[in-house]
Amino acid sequence: MYPEYHREITEALLMDARFLVEGEPEFTCLRENLDFYQQFFEASFGLSLLCQSDYAFLQSARDNDTLSRDICIFLGILCYEMDREGKNIMEELSFSTFAYEEVERLLELSSYREVLEATKSLRDGSSRRNFYHLLARRRLIDKIDDEVFRFTPGHKYFLDFARGIAQGKSEEEE
Repeated sequence: MYPEYHREITEALLMDARFLVEGEPEFTCLRENLDFYQQFFEASFGLSLLCQSDYAFLQSARDNDTLSRDICIFLGILCYEMDREGKNIMEELSFSTFAYEEVERLLELSSYREVLEATKSLRDGSSRRNFYHLLARRRLIDKIDDEVFRFTPGHKYFLDFARGIAQGKSEEEE
């Protein structure tokens, strides 16, 4: 006997490769059966289930995941530009809404424009529109309408990843 949302949980995490986030019944079910799901995904697929207080997803051992790389680039540049404008990055990402037009303005004027241009999914406004759709399918953003979105708690994974890299580099420098 499997938990109530077992099929939805496995399809979301495995087939859709998306984040489950707080507020979804699948996330609640997963949290209530966390030990079962950690063992299930490890034994069945060799994948680690990462479950935080407000998001969950399957970690892959693949080191050629271009989407994760592109998300890190996008968030890194967006955070840098918001910081330059004096915004509290953590509050903005966790609680604010973002107009696509404003994000596009920040990216187009970024001093890291050459990095964006070298990244296929981020190189121009049209490519980024497709990228935003992909972020929505993976549950990293919630589209409020055609002009506005907000980040889901899943963005924290990428910030933690970046923080780990930064800490590793600072330890190497010491």
